[in-house]
Amino acid sequence: MNLIVQGSEQAFERLYGRFYSRLFRFVARMTRRPELIEEIINDTLYVVWDKASTYNGQCRLSTWIFGIAFNKARQSLRNAAQDGMVWLDDMEDDAWVQPIEDGGPLQIELDNWLEFAMGCLSAEQRAVIELTYYQELHYSEIAELLGCSENTVKTRMHYARKKLAAFLNDKGHESGSSDERR
Repeated sequence: MNLIVQGSEQAFERLYGRFYSRLFRFVARMTRRPELIEEIINDTLYVVWDKASTYNGQCRLSTWIFGIAFNKARQSLRNAAQDGMVWLDDMEDDAWVQPIEDGGPLQIELDNWLEFAMGCLSAEQRAVIELTYYQELHYSEIAELLGCSENTVKTRMHYARKKLAAFLNDKGHESGSSDERR
């Protein structure tokens, strides 16, 4: 960060490469809006470049960057909703979501199922799931990042897990009933 503060484009490129795929996954899962992802990532990293001198080291660098990304994503969702854009969530096909790593057909099926299940969560709940399980942040870090209390993070996680469990039970009963018909 010190090199970025001094204007080192090379240091910024290294930071960009280090965080791009993680930011892509986070923004994609949070917004579920493929047309906004690149813009949000670019806006986030522009703020990192422009405000690098404001990073004070009191939290992990990733927490600071994901906090910026969360705020940019939330603002983009608000702006797009005001513009009356048609959302991908309103369509039935979630094929735009590509797995990060190629783990074969079963991994692709699991990734697609997870993306579909995440669609039943609010943006805030998706953010908590993503930051906890994929970015491995602690609840206290997530609370700071999202600008809420740790109890709010725990509550969002609780309801997200409940919704995902209900979704799993519903899908399990659906597949079970089709197996019974065979």
